[in-house]
Amino acid sequence: MKNNFSVSDAQFICAAKEIREPRKIALSLEISQASINVCVQRIEKKLGKKIFARRHNPTVLELTEDGLELYPYCKRMVESSDALQESLETQESPLQGEVKITGPQNILEHFIVPYFASFTLRNPRITPSLKQMDDMFYEGQAINEFYFTSEIKNDTDSWSYFPYHSFTQKLWASEIYLKKHGTIETMDDLYRHSLLFQKGFFHNTKVMGMPPAVRASIAYNEIRTFDVTGSRTVDLLCQAGAGIMNGSMETTALAKLKIVQILPEVLGETIKIYVKASKKFLAKKVGQFSLDWMFMARDATLESIKVKPSFEYKSGYEWGKAKPTAEKLV
Repeated sequence: MKNNFSVSDAQFICAAKEIREPRKIALSLEISQASINVCVQRIEKKLGKKIFARRHNPTVLELTEDGLELYPYCKRMVESSDALQESLETQESPLQGEVKITGPQNILEHFIVPYFASFTLRNPRITPSLKQMDDMFYEGQAINEFYFTSEIKNDTDSWSYFPYHSFTQKLWASEIYLKKHGTIETMDDLYRHSLLFQKGFFHNTKVMGMPPAVRASIAYNEIRTFDVTGSRTVDLLCQAGAGIMNGSMETTALAKLKIVQILPEVLGETIKIYVKASKKFLAKKVGQFSLDWMFMARDATLESIKVKPSFEYKSGYEWGKAKPTAEKLV
C-alpha cells in the first residue's frame, strides 16, 4: 500500500465490508453521511484502484474484488491499532474528553446540576456541557452526548437506552389556592377551578388522569386553563396560587414546593425516562465513566427524598483506580 494509507482508511474499508449501509457506516466511524463519497474518492485515489461499488434498493456500499483482496490486511491493521489503543487506555492516565448532557429542566436541575461542580473539580480533563431541552423530540444527537428521553427509537444498533426512573403524574395545588377557591374532593370539583398545563416530559393535558368528559370540557373552555412554557414557571405559578398542576411526586419534592396533592386516587401517565447513549462512546473510558456518574447522581438524589430508583443500574466502569462519585460541594 502506498501514499500514506492510514488506519482510518483501513477502518472505512472494513466498515464497507462489515456494515455496508452508508448511514450506519457514518455512525460507526463518527463521520457525516455526506462525507462518505469523499472517503471513497480519497482511498481509491491513494490506492489507484476501484475499491468500492454502490448498490441500490436498498442503497449499500460494497467492496469490489480488489477491495475484498485488501480487506484481510485492513482488518489486521485495525485490530492492531485497537489493541494499542486499549493498552494505552488501561494505563493510569487521567480521563479526558468532552461530554454533553441534554435533558429537560426538571432532570438537569435536580439530578445533574447539584453534582456538576464536584464532577468538574474531580475530573479536570473532562469538559462537560449541559443543554436544556424540554421537547421530547430531538434529532442530531452527538456521539459524545447523553440524552434523557421517554422514547425508544428503532436505532438500537448504534445507541443504548438505559432505564433511568419512572415518574407518575399527580395533581397538586397550593394551600393559598385551596383556601381561596375551596377544597377539591371529586373530579366534578375541577369544573370550577383553573388548571396549569405545559407540554413536555412531565406536563401534558393527556396525562392528567382525567375522564374523557373532563378533557372534552377543557377543549370547550368550560374549565379555565393556562398554557405555560417552562416547567419551573408552572411550579412557581402553582405555588403562588394561580391554578392546579400535574407533576410527579419526585420533582415536586425536590423543588421543595409549598403545594399539596389533591385527589390522590387520580393518577396520570407514568413516564419512563431513559438515558440514550452512543454504543461507540460507551466503549471509551470517559463515556462509561460519565454514565456511571449520572446514575450515581440519580441514586443520591432519590435517596435524599427517600425514594427507591425504579430501575437498577450496574456500573460498567472497571478500568484503573479512578471511580466516579456523586457528591455536592459544601
